[in-house]
Amino acid sequence: MQFIGIDLHTNKFTCCYRDERSADKRTETFDLTEAGLAAFYGTLTADTHVLVEATITTFSFVRLFKDRVKEVIIANTYELKQISLARTNTDKLDADKLCRLIKMQVLSGEQTACPVTLASPEIQELRSLFSTYRLYKKQNAQLKNRIHRTFSPPLLKEQLYGFTQEEIFDKRSRAKIRGLSPETALNFQVNQLLDRLERDEADVEVLKEQVLIHAAPFMREIGILTSMKGISVFIAIAIIADVIEVSRFKNSKHFTSYLRSAPKVSNSNTSTSIRGTNKQGRKLAATLLTQSLNHVLNSSLKLRRWYDRLCEYKKAGLVRTGLRRRVLAEIYQMLKKGEYHYARDAKMHEAKMAAYTKLLKSQTFLQKSA
Repeated sequence: MQFIGIDLHTNKFTCCYRDERSADKRTETFDLTEAGLAAFYGTLTADTHVLVEATITTFSFVRLFKDRVKEVIIANTYELKQISLARTNTDKLDADKLCRLIKMQVLSGEQTACPVTLASPEIQELRSLFSTYRLYKKQNAQLKNRIHRTFSPPLLKEQLYGFTQEEIFDKRSRAKIRGLSPETALNFQVNQLLDRLERDEADVEVLKEQVLIHAAPFMREIGILTSMKGISVFIAIAIIADVIEVSRFKNSKHFTSYLRSAPKVSNSNTSTSIRGTNKQGRKLAATLLTQSLNHVLNSSLKLRRWYDRLCEYKKAGLVRTGLRRRVLAEIYQMLKKGEYHYARDAKMHEAKMAAYTKLLKSQTFLQKSA
């Protein structure tokens, strides 16, 4: 039985090898080239256990050799504290720590490194598109803040123009904003920023369309999720991209914790403290879902009463986190059982899916025409 710990970089990777019976080790570094990978493949056996830390390139790297070995574990970075907190970090030391960890885990039978689920190529494509989407949205927010409020100097406020944030966001107000003080440097800057903002907004719409198109293989899951009021097709796709598959979560608490909506609870003697949410999970779905919580609240009188009652003695942010957790717990049950939401509006749901299907059909027609 062979054990390998791999410290992966963008252009090379370092491997530490150990076997079952001996404490001896050897370390080799390979280039991420065809020749380097061929040399690495030659060291693998059908009885090899591999541990590699999760990075941007890990998933693609693991697919190259996972069928040549017995087991590959992609370890969650947050759980490998003995590596991140070490005083001395070198490629060889990190690979050796990973190798000792996988050997101890296999021989003892006790799980010490929680594996990260290997996402399918379709999910990886969606996650990549969402990463670019979040970048665009961040840039849009920076541009709007620069025009309106926070970036120094605040261009409009220093000239005593009292536009509200909503007016900056409203495309109908921009013509008026563009016409302010035509001969000043302020007007030049505002027009430059608005031009950039409108280009970015157009790019965001094109990108969202690509997300919708690439999510076509998950039509069944999208249909289930959009049956809940307030869940658009786009938000449903974000949930799917984060979750991958619901079967990997043992219960709704694990599900909501992974989506950063369940706080950590610490108990010591008679005291109990509630801490922040789990930083090891993914936050895309939680971020987008938070923006549609008002729609969810308006769809349920029972949920609205619960929300209003808690807001009387708790902070609004904590209550909204609790609301998001309740919504995600319902989503978990929907996906697990493969059932529509109990409060589904059939007409509204069918309209969502019809619009989505129409988009996919039009894209298929364009591809055939090309």
